[in-house]
Amino acid sequence: MAELPVADAERPAADRAERSAGPSTALVLLCCLGAFMAFLDSTIVNVAFPGIERRFHGSDLPTLSWVLNGYNVVIAALLMPAGRAADRLGCRRSFVLGLVVFTAASAVCGAAGSVELLIAARLVQAVGAAVLVPTSLALLMPMFPMARRMVAITIWGAAAALAAGIGPGLGGLLTEHWSWRAVFWVNLPIGALAVRASRRLSEQRDRGGPRPDLLGTALLAAGLGLLALGLVKGHDWAWSSGRTVGCLAAGALLVAVVLRLSAKHPAPVVALDLLRSRSALAGNLGSMLFAVTFYAVILNNILFLNNAWHWSLLTAGLATTPPPIATALVARPAVRVAERLGDRVTVVAGCLVYCAGTLLLSWGGGRPPDFLAHWLPGAAVMGLGAGLVWPVLGNVAMAGVEPERLATASAANAAFRQLGAVLGTALAVSIVSSAGRNLLHGARDTWVLAICFAAAVAVLVSVALPGRGGAASSTP
Repeated sequence: MAELPVADAERPAADRAERSAGPSTALVLLCCLGAFMAFLDSTIVNVAFPGIERRFHGSDLPTLSWVLNGYNVVIAALLMPAGRAADRLGCRRSFVLGLVVFTAASAVCGAAGSVELLIAARLVQAVGAAVLVPTSLALLMPMFPMARRMVAITIWGAAAALAAGIGPGLGGLLTEHWSWRAVFWVNLPIGALAVRASRRLSEQRDRGGPRPDLLGTALLAAGLGLLALGLVKGHDWAWSSGRTVGCLAAGALLVAVVLRLSAKHPAPVVALDLLRSRSALAGNLGSMLFAVTFYAVILNNILFLNNAWHWSLLTAGLATTPPPIATALVARPAVRVAERLGDRVTVVAGCLVYCAGTLLLSWGGGRPPDFLAHWLPGAAVMGLGAGLVWPVLGNVAMAGVEPERLATASAANAAFRQLGAVLGTALAVSIVSSAGRNLLHGARDTWVLAICFAAAVAVLVSVALPGRGGAASSTP
């Protein structure tokens, strides 16, 4: 996503003075709120999912999973095109439009009387989220001098991590004391206040930028949707059936076509030029693979605690909060560790710690329900491992990127994470559906899947990254 602020002559004198004195805290928080809302709804709805499942008990789990996966598919496909479209229309105008669409769709989600309407509204909500993510970052970064642009990205990323951290607990609280509908309605007052406050933001526009690749966007959404459909319905259709194989093959083919188009289009869906270095490729692919395990485990843990241990949604939501909180607390120290020991050592160590936590969780899951003895140890260790992996992979993905392209690189990394979220959620649904009433067996299979993908990340960075030197120290 290009980042071209309007000329200083077009800004009011007061605005120029404010920028020279440093960014306004209120405006920084407003921009971060856009990312917070978008990423909150990628985790908070997971906790409400069992309540949605009970409300629409006539629908099977693979169908209901589109309440989660439809959101992730649309965001993954639209992140980069939405950013480029915002450059042409104006980032502030697009940010407000994203807020309005997201908030209005949230209202419809909360009022939905059928699963079809809920899924459709979630898709529209994802369109608003896909606009909010890149525009919030593009509006935030010019508030900081060029030398401090990584500070802006760190603040913005912290807001996204905070959303993941409080999402499970907040979702459990709202669902338990009100209804699953409340996890959507909570967006209404926040969105309304953000729209009102957005008038203070300065407009940014690049009228001469290339048009985004709309064909590639549609093909990517279709490809990801077919891959997810094949994965979640594989058990029902049989993995060797023509429908399953056809969905997976067609999805993979469409993704390949998108990559082909992206190599030639001036405003591609996937910025392939950001993947030319080994470090950038490892950082983005590693983020995607680790997102598979991260999002598969989030959904799996909620379903296990609610259905197998029979904990309330509030208790289950609070029980799944320690990992993201530990991740957020470890993130900054992890970057310092990477500066001293190297990215490869830090990520591999984080993956090993994450796998150890997953094994602890699998062991505890087979014991009587006990948060302190049988759940917290594994959950906390998993969070510690994720905290070592996530920030370092993000820095690796943006190492060597020119300062003026940091927003584009960050949006691309977010898109890879969302792609992993699509695959992780689909795989978790497929495994849980295949397990049927054997809930512990399904949960353990998902934890094994998490270990496999975390190990794949460790192998990837071991091959692609040097043993010494940290991206954090070399990133502009």
